[in-house]
Amino acid sequence: MIKDIEITDVQQKIIDAARELFIRKGLKETTVRDIANASGKNIAMINYYFRSKDNLFETIFEGSFEKLITRVFAHIDSDLPLFELIDKWVCTYYDSLHDDPKLPLFVIYEFQKNPERLIRKIRLKNPYQTFGKLAIRINKEVEKGTIKEIPVSNFILSVISLSVFPIILSTVAPTLLGLIDDQYKELLDGHKKFVVDFIINAIKKE
Repeated sequence: MIKDIEITDVQQKIIDAARELFIRKGLKETTVRDIANASGKNIAMINYYFRSKDNLFETIFEGSFEKLITRVFAHIDSDLPLFELIDKWVCTYYDSLHDDPKLPLFVIYEFQKNPERLIRKIRLKNPYQTFGKLAIRINKEVEKGTIKEIPVSNFILSVISLSVFPIILSTVAPTLLGLIDDQYKELLDGHKKFVVDFIINAIKKE
């Protein structure tokens, strides 16, 4: 019987190699043989642990997605002041996606391939309760005169789209803006503050 620590070490080497290949070549163009060569493991070992390339992709995706969504929901469900909550919420997307820029593309792929499975993962976080709590907080801020009256659904969609879309564009935006990749990453580092200020100024009552 193989020890768990040995399994974990082998699996991690395969995952690390596959992740780099998926990011560089995409799922479709990456072969199991590519992963075997990059990880220094054989094809039989990869199939033994993960059964298929698609299952390996799912393992990598779930790890990244779970980490991101857990952090996001923790901020939304917190008792932070609303404007600080918005700052943490937006920055979590930018900071997480800066380290894992292909995650939004993985999410889109998963939605196309198996939307029901991804929806089930999100529902496990009980978004209705979390966003319901956020709605109550927003309504209280409206009553206090801190912010304008806003549709909560539109507010949530605005935060998500303003935070995620620039990352999704990371494969084409540098060319459109005449920037190299490193310059675009620097732009995103500053852009997250712009997005935070933009959202807060949009809802703040003068």
